[in-house]
This record gives sequence, C-alpha cells and structure tokens, in this order.
Amino acid sequence: MNQVVCLLYPKIIGFKNRLSIRDRSVIIKLTLGITLGLCFWAGIFAVFYRVLVYLKGIEALGDILAAKLLSMVFITFLSLLIFSNIITALSAFFMSEELQLIISSPVDGASLYVTKLLETMVNSSWMVLLFSLPVFLSYGIAYQQHIPYYCVLIGTMLPFIIIGAVLGTGIALGLTLVFPAKRIKDIMILLSLILGIALYCLFRYVQPEKLVDPESFRTVVEYFASIEAPTSAFRRSQWATDAIAALIFRGHDGALFNLLLLWSTGLAGMVLLQRLFGKVYFEAWTKSQEASSAKLTRHTVVKRMLDRVLTRLTPSSRAIVTKDLYCFMRDSSQWSQLLVLSAIIFIYLYNFSVLPLEKSPFPTIYLQNFISFLNLGLAGFTLAAVAVRFAFPAISIEGESFWIIKAAPLDLRRFMWCKFWLNFVFLLVLAEGLIICSNYLLRVGSFMMLVSTITIALMTFGITSLSIGCGAVYPRFDVENKAQIPTGFGGLIYMILAIVFIGMVIVLEAGPVYMVLMAQLRRTSLQTIQWIEIIISFAAVAAINVFVFYLPMKIGIRKLSVLEKY
Repeated sequence: MNQVVCLLYPKIIGFKNRLSIRDRSVIIKLTLGITLGLCFWAGIFAVFYRVLVYLKGIEALGDILAAKLLSMVFITFLSLLIFSNIITALSAFFMSEELQLIISSPVDGASLYVTKLLETMVNSSWMVLLFSLPVFLSYGIAYQQHIPYYCVLIGTMLPFIIIGAVLGTGIALGLTLVFPAKRIKDIMILLSLILGIALYCLFRYVQPEKLVDPESFRTVVEYFASIEAPTSAFRRSQWATDAIAALIFRGHDGALFNLLLLWSTGLAGMVLLQRLFGKVYFEAWTKSQEASSAKLTRHTVVKRMLDRVLTRLTPSSRAIVTKDLYCFMRDSSQWSQLLVLSAIIFIYLYNFSVLPLEKSPFPTIYLQNFISFLNLGLAGFTLAAVAVRFAFPAISIEGESFWIIKAAPLDLRRFMWCKFWLNFVFLLVLAEGLIICSNYLLRVGSFMMLVSTITIALMTFGITSLSIGCGAVYPRFDVENKAQIPTGFGGLIYMILAIVFIGMVIVLEAGPVYMVLMAQLRRTSLQTIQWIEIIISFAAVAAINVFVFYLPMKIGIRKLSVLEKY
C-alpha cells in the first residue's frame, strides 16, 4: 500500500493544487460549470421523474415497464463503462509517459496494477456515475424510497464500476498481447468492430419495436414476458437491476443476494485480473512500444487526390488542411472510430425501418411526421456527440507544438476557420445522411423533409462552431492520450451548451411545424396570425443559429491570440 500511495501521490497533489487555485477566471469557470451541470441534472431528473410518475399510475404494467427501463439504463451504463475502460486502460497501462520511469524503478508489479486500475476506474467512470445520479434519484423520489434504497444504490454502483473496469482492462491487456506489431491501429479497429457488434446485439435483443406491437404476441402472458426481458441470471447488469428493483417493487426480497453476486464477482475479477497482469503485462507493454507504419499517407494516389481537392485554397490554408488530414489518417485512434460511428448509424437507421407505424391507433401520416420531428432532435444530439470526439479536440490535438503555430507567420483567424470548415464538411455529410435516410424510411412528406434538412444544416454550423470554439477556450495541450481531451471541463461545458442549443431550436420550431402539419391534415389554410407566429419562430431559430455560429469562434480566436502557456 505504501508503493500505491507513492505512485498516486503526484496525481493527488496535482488535483489538490488545481482545486486550490484562487485565479478569478478559474473560479468563474468552475462556478459556470457547476451551474450548467446542475441545470442539466435537473433536466434529466425532470424527464425521468415524469416518466416514472406516469408509469406508476398504470396498474399491473407500470412497475414492469419501470423495471424494464431500469434494466435498459444499467445495460447502457455497463456498455459505456466497458468501452470507456478499454480506451482508458490502453492509455493508463501502455501509453502513459510515466511508465518508462515506473517500470525501470523498483516498484512491485502488484502495486503498479492496483495504481493503474484505480486510475483507469476513476478516469473512465466519473462521468457515467455523475450523470446517472439524477436517474436513480428520480426512482427514489417517485417511488418514495428512504435511506435503505440509497445505501443499496451505493453498494450496487461500487462493484458495478469495478466489474466494468476489470472487464475493460482485461480486454485491453489481451488485445495488446495479441496484436503486438501494428499496435494501437489493429486494437482500435477490433475495438470498433466489437463495439458495433455489441451495440447491434444489445438493441436487437431488447427489440423495442415489440413494445408498441402487442398484436405480435399470441397471448397477454407472452406480451408481459417479453416486456420483462432481459432476465438472464448471468448478466452483471441484471444483478444490479434486481438489487435496486428488489427494494422498489418487491420489498427487499432478493436485494442482499444480488449485492453479494456483484461484490463477489467484482472482487474475484480483480484477483484474476492481477494474476493475468503479472503473467502478460511486461511482454504486452514491451510490444506496445513498437512503432506503426503510415502506408496510407505515403501513397502517391492519396497525395494526388488531396492536391486536386485543395488546389483552390491559399498556400497557408492548404498547409493546415493537408497537415490535419495526414495526421488524421496516421492516427489510428482517430480514424478507426469511424467504424464505431458506422455501426451506430446502421443501428440508428435500422430501428426506423422496423417501426410498426401502420399498427398505431394514430393516423400514420401524423405519426410519421411526429417521429420525424423528434428524430431531428435525436440527430442533433448524435451530431453533438460525434463533434465532441472529432471536432472538439481539433485545437488541443496540436499538442505542445502549438507554439509553432503561434510563432509562424499565420493568422490565427485563418487557422481557426480552417479547423472549422474541415470538420463542418464531415459533420454536415453525417447529419444530412442521417436525416434524409431516416425520413425516407419514415416516408414523410415534402414539407417535413425540407424543414428537417434545412434545420439540421443550420444546427451543424452551430454545433461545429461550439465544438471548435470551446476546444479553443479550454485547450488541453499536455494530455498523454488524445482520447482524454473531450473528458475534461471544456468537453462537459461544450456538451451542455450543445444540448441547450439543440433544445432551443427544437422548442422554437415545434409550434410552427405543428400548425403546418395540422393544416395539411385538416386540409385548411393557415390564418394570418399563424403565419406571423411561424415567421417569428423561424426568424428566432435563424437568429440563434447565427449567434451560436459567430460567437464561439470569435471567443475562441480571442482566447488563442492571448494564450501564452501551452
């Protein structure tokens, strides 16, 4: 334990020093972040609380649906924890700059294992744990739970996080041992494929389209049995679900047993992982230091294509864009995430194709347009999540060599806008592809198709500007791994601002879209006052998009121009 404390001491002191800084700007940022975080938590809590209150009022079926929702929450959290721990473990166990010093020093292997496992667990789990609190708090208040519920919740989440860390770290150890030569590139490709397959199996196993199609079951008993799935006794997320559900719905029956299952599995997993670590870590770490090739960017065809596409740019802009494209293709941890994105998009669109709209009690055309409008917000959230991974790190990815950009005869304004347009093109293609394909699957009318495509294009301007601007205001040039860039304070601020921006656009457009669709359904013409409301609402949407497009870039450029410490 003395060695573990010694290894953790620099990180603890660094964290303490960051908290003890009395700089006014730091205090303002911290206050703003806490305020926005509390508002975001309040929004999550309000949504889940209203849903649970509604479900609680449904006799017989309400508790089953609430338990089903809880099960889906834990499945989602476990999937996020495992994948996040894999990425973080690769950085903590193999890519950290301090490892060369630690491994060459007389540090016990068990102490190194415990230290890095704790580091992986904290770095990969804090955000999931933080944003899960309002979900579980809504369950506790909606079902009038008391101190035992929160004690069981703490006792459930701790081993749940340990299990996610053990599984993620074990997979990272195994992959690094199996793929020594090509190192992270092959690992990231395989991780992307694994995540895509896992997400697909997860969504298809749940089969959400059956919940709105009771006629597909022969009896009511089969329908109830399907809603209660998944109930596998060997799935870790189900143990956590049963431990919480036992207090809420069954009066403590089974809570202790499921808690013991979670704790015994988590602690046994830590012991088994330590045995694996002792046998394979040094060999895996040695092989992980091998350099990877960059054959793609050396190919003459790639160079010719880039020269033709970028021929109309100015020399300085062409240099920035070419450098970013080359770095993107050479950094496998960046471009291999496109495989994950492709898998998510496939699942996203496939779920629209299996919606049984024709069996709904509402008119099909009404439901089609209603889902299409909701899909506009969902596509915006997806776009914001992709931007935080690809666009937000665009400035920080320069690393400590950013001083070269500052010292070069290059206008920072041009530098920032090159970053903006390069990421904007990618995000616009993704956004329009999602909206057009999903609307085609929903078979919506021309009005909804036009509104959706124009709105998502405008939101792409704002989301890209927010991501680049926030990345410039909160740069992280000193991170050991680029995957850590979005996990800081700036990434949190960006996601909150992006969600608020998307929500404002959706709320402002809801009224005009509803009036137009109702007029089409009833075959009536809009009144003058309605036209005025529509014009004002869409003008407000345009004004918000212009504001969000312009202001973050301006603030980011100003921040970089006065930045002295890289």
